[in-house]
Amino acid sequence: MRKSIILVCAAFVLASCIRDEIEPCPPLRVTLAIGDRNYDNIGEVVDAGFDVRRGDDEPFSSFVTTLTYVVRNIDTREVVAERQLHDVTGDALGVAVEGLAADLPFGNYAVTAWGNIQPDDALSSDCDVQTLPLHQGEAEGGDVYMACDTLAFTAERGDFTVNLHRVKGKLIVDVVNLPAEVRWSDKTITGIAGSVDTRFGYAGTVSVKTLGEWQMASSVTTSTLVAPAVAGDAATVDINFYDDASRTTPTCEPELLRLPLDRNHITVVRMDYDAELGAFTAFVLVDSKWEDIHDLELD
Repeated sequence: MRKSIILVCAAFVLASCIRDEIEPCPPLRVTLAIGDRNYDNIGEVVDAGFDVRRGDDEPFSSFVTTLTYVVRNIDTREVVAERQLHDVTGDALGVAVEGLAADLPFGNYAVTAWGNIQPDDALSSDCDVQTLPLHQGEAEGGDVYMACDTLAFTAERGDFTVNLHRVKGKLIVDVVNLPAEVRWSDKTITGIAGSVDTRFGYAGTVSVKTLGEWQMASSVTTSTLVAPAVAGDAATVDINFYDDASRTTPTCEPELLRLPLDRNHITVVRMDYDAELGAFTAFVLVDSKWEDIHDLELD
């Protein structure tokens, strides 16, 4: 009888130890990171001397300075974590989503995040799709980043990294052999998308206007963050150069440029002014070569 009692007690202790060693189910942990650190053609642009390559060790805050995000349970549509627009600081490579409860049930969750938007940017929602207007007031705006991903949270997986991707591209215009008295310019880009949603769907059409000013120089380079051209078409770029700050009558007036602007892509244009002819010759950087813009094939 005594041996039976001892065996039962030992079994009870052993079972208790086994249960104590079972780890709790992992909580949902989400880290936001930068997906588009460099533009897709950064190599040729760096080789041509117009941009720099960003490193994999550069912090999240060097790409995104303001951030907002929301996490929803797809089945119940409940918001389980949310943070309004706030500044991003520090030298971490990613940003941990805050406010996720440790006892969230397993299931499918949607993460939406926007980077570098401004307080007056009016995000709109249709069901679970958010839309951001681009270039409001014909302004250039910031280098907007966006992420929208679905996470399958299970007992086997609770850690996720969600990458933010760049919404706009960049237009670089390099002008050479300008007359010394020309120190001002204006640029109007038309035929570009007016909004983007969390499915990376672009819609509408807007324009962007920028002004340039520089000291006496025979060459000048300008850079503009710009939404992609409207689907199935090319954007139109109208640039004028002036010898007076009033920008009333152009001193040099190039012909209109037609360019296929894309997301996360740098379009580089070189404009060479011929003083004798009073005209520009325009070239576009394509596959590390300068091509006459009139030879550029547009889809």
